[in-house]
Amino acid sequence: MATAFRDIQPGEFEPTEAHPQHGVIIGGPAARAKRIEYGILLSSMVIGSLGALYWTLTHATGWVEWSAFLFGYILINMGVGIGYHRFYTHRAFEAGPKMRLAIGIMAQMACQASVLKWAADHRRHHAFSDRVGDLHSPYIDGHGKKMSKWKGLGIAHFGWLFDNTTSDMNVYGKGLIDDPQVLWCHRHRWSIAVFSSIIFPALWALAFGGPEHIIGTILIGGFFRNFFFLNFVMGVNSIGHVFGSQRFKTKDGSRNNWFMAWMTFGDGWHNNHHQHPRSAYAGLMWWEVDVNGYIISLWEKMGLVWNVQRAPKYVRDSDGNWVQKKKLNVQSPEAMSEDDGGLMFADGKKTAETKATADAG
Repeated sequence: MATAFRDIQPGEFEPTEAHPQHGVIIGGPAARAKRIEYGILLSSMVIGSLGALYWTLTHATGWVEWSAFLFGYILINMGVGIGYHRFYTHRAFEAGPKMRLAIGIMAQMACQASVLKWAADHRRHHAFSDRVGDLHSPYIDGHGKKMSKWKGLGIAHFGWLFDNTTSDMNVYGKGLIDDPQVLWCHRHRWSIAVFSSIIFPALWALAFGGPEHIIGTILIGGFFRNFFFLNFVMGVNSIGHVFGSQRFKTKDGSRNNWFMAWMTFGDGWHNNHHQHPRSAYAGLMWWEVDVNGYIISLWEKMGLVWNVQRAPKYVRDSDGNWVQKKKLNVQSPEAMSEDDGGLMFADGKKTAETKATADAG
């Protein structure tokens, strides 16, 4: 399958500079392609959002334009949180081929690159969270250089999209580079982006309004909707690693941020997620609203998904610490290899054996 992702990682490229972490590539065609693709996607959203602002100030807009915005926002929110994140990155549940394809298309309607690239990059983030190798940490850049607070927030939010590092698909793309649904979505990512940003809003305008609503609905319900939501997804990378509370003492800066959680349908419970990355639910307490988790539960009851991964329940002990209500007998399958993103969810026994072998060597 080496040729299936040549546009992301040409097989013949040999980096002239080695990154200190395994699975991170510096420079080359993949880095150039990354900058071009993200440049096109981001600039189109920004220009379209400015157009939406102008249109709102100079034209009457109503329920047609804003209902398209709201419906599209809900759709791509589910796509990113459930599709890109919980399913393709973390395998929080299982689904059949048709459901996997539907989830992948819904995710890519957010216009944040293909499932293949998004999931591989996010696996790398978890493997090196807030340490050398993390691609969007607010503390260090892609090469491991420490940054000031405000520069770090900027890099973690949008700046990382344009650095010269990329994720090795042979490491972080395992289980993705040979998945027919993932590859179909990757090959059709531009057509899905055009459909999401232009065709779908135009059809919505014709169905519920008329030709006079087409331009406004494309600008508001297409480009502005994507850019508005993108800032909350990126905000989990930046704000979600600096501002908020920490229930668990993870080895990174991940925080639970209620506002980011509300706007991302649950992904803002980021500290919970870093403690239990494979769980289908980021909200662990009843008051932690996790819309994407509720949707997964509904799909499970409908038989659309199965083998849904769940985190253990937690309670406070006498010292005020959060502890598992019922201690698991074995380590949950969440231990991440720092050397190989393809073994992110090795079971505890395998992880211990691997570590023992490495120590012996």
